[in-house]
Amino acid sequence: MKIHIVKGVLTALSPIFHGGSEKTGAVVLLNRLKFIVDGRPTDVPIVSANQVRGRLRRLLTADFLELVDYKMDLGQKSYQKLYHTLFAGGVLEAVEEESESAVVDLNLKFKVVKYVLPLRLFGCSYANQMIEGRVLVGHMLPVCKELRDYIGVDSDISFYQLIARAFQTRRDELRITRTEGEEQAVQALIEYECFAPGTRFYHEIRLETTKDEELLDLSTLYRAVELWRENPFVGGKSSVGFGKLRIEYEWPKPVSSRPYLEYVEKNRDEIVKVLDELRGVL
Repeated sequence: MKIHIVKGVLTALSPIFHGGSEKTGAVVLLNRLKFIVDGRPTDVPIVSANQVRGRLRRLLTADFLELVDYKMDLGQKSYQKLYHTLFAGGVLEAVEEESESAVVDLNLKFKVVKYVLPLRLFGCSYANQMIEGRVLVGHMLPVCKELRDYIGVDSDISFYQLIARAFQTRRDELRITRTEGEEQAVQALIEYECFAPGTRFYHEIRLETTKDEELLDLSTLYRAVELWRENPFVGGKSSVGFGKLRIEYEWPKPVSSRPYLEYVEKNRDEIVKVLDELRGVL
């Protein structure tokens, strides 16, 4: 087993919004995770690992399908399931223990891991089988004094100083008020927390691979990050000026996306066959 840890600092170039499930009055709060800080439980705002992992998966998968020129007719149910497996990780399905579908097709699983590189990296579930991904993605943790013991980066800034408030108005045509016999649309005010531009986040990606596949897996991961740098957004509301990052990682050894691109080009026909075979079992 070969283990590589890719460490990075991501800097907010615009406000970053990643909301949690809690509200304070009419304010949507940032997603928070509890840490023990100076012996006391403290809810610190973060950007969850699932947000980053999903971003990397979707960018890499779209790139992969474009490179092999694989078209999906999403009007067909089998393509819908394949799309969900590739872009969202799929789901496990319950099957009868004695049915034919309960048999694990190790040959197909081997081919998916060998040729469908996004699934090899990020894993998936399909039919009654699961492929464990080789990438462990960490949370984006703000560089602040409360987390210096967790991330190993010193700071004299509290996370409270990194939180800003933003608001927007929404004209709701469906909610009508009557004023002196006239109908007027209601304009709602929405307020939410966000990370201020300039906030730095510490981030780690851990790759667990084998000696024989080390170069290709590193190159595949590099390609995913490369695509993210080309479209450097995270969190919500990117369509209205939020979520832009400067993305900087330190790689454990020299790496480029070339081995990944060459592998996909060389094995294009086999990749298409495996994708069709996977679609056939969904």
